[in-house]
Amino acid sequence: MPAWSFFVLVGAGLAFLAGRGVHRKTQQSGAANAAGLIPVADLSHLPAALQRSALWTLSDGGFERRVVHGVLSRHAHDVDVTAFDLETLRERRGEWAWLPLDQPFRIGPVVSVVACETDRAFPHLLLKRSGLGDDLEDDNLIERTGHLAKVARDGLGLARSYPAELPTTLPPAELGVPLPEGWRAYGKDTAVLAELLGAGFAQTLATAGRRDLVIELIDTLILVYPASRDVVGSDAFADLTQTALALTDGLIAASPTLSPRGVEASRPS
Repeated sequence: MPAWSFFVLVGAGLAFLAGRGVHRKTQQSGAANAAGLIPVADLSHLPAALQRSALWTLSDGGFERRVVHGVLSRHAHDVDVTAFDLETLRERRGEWAWLPLDQPFRIGPVVSVVACETDRAFPHLLLKRSGLGDDLEDDNLIERTGHLAKVARDGLGLARSYPAELPTTLPPAELGVPLPEGWRAYGKDTAVLAELLGAGFAQTLATAGRRDLVIELIDTLILVYPASRDVVGSDAFADLTQTALALTDGLIAASPTLSPRGVEASRPS
């Protein structure tokens, strides 16, 4: 290979990386503007509870993109909101996982997440609405042939998917609590879930229109994400943020007794 060819290849590679960086910054800025938030560098401001969630075990960690954050006023409350895309580490390795519940589900290779931090302290509860993630569909031919790690795994005869580690706080059996149509729930604290549903959260779930939605409550975090696919476009990203905020409003209204301080925390009118 002539010497000049090497420098051409290096230059092309650097140009590609620079262009991808600009594209991602543009996506981040667009998402921030649409959702009323601001771009931030990473997820270091979120509580460690994120790493104990089912989302984290499904993704085996991951690489965040399009991270935006802010504090939004909601009625008498301020809610700390972080929205981001999470490329799973499993995707980088060319595999995917499902959560081994009695009705398992998978997430996509990149999952869009909204994390709302509140003054409540919730037991670990997971609620899932039926949708494509429940089908446990394998990656299609285009997704696999266009991914070097997946091609290599297939060539070596390695499995394409594995069960994720189920958090110890989530038993595999569905909780026997009546829920709106299409929803199921998992956790150890039936009493808290029943109290939330009876205090109005059942109606909040019934009006949440997005299929395949997952809601995780863990400590002070409320995580909301669609299981099977990431959210494309700034407007769709903003819509997911609004869905998460509506769910958070419902949870806050239904759970004044769960405040760590034992009082209803609100801003002066």
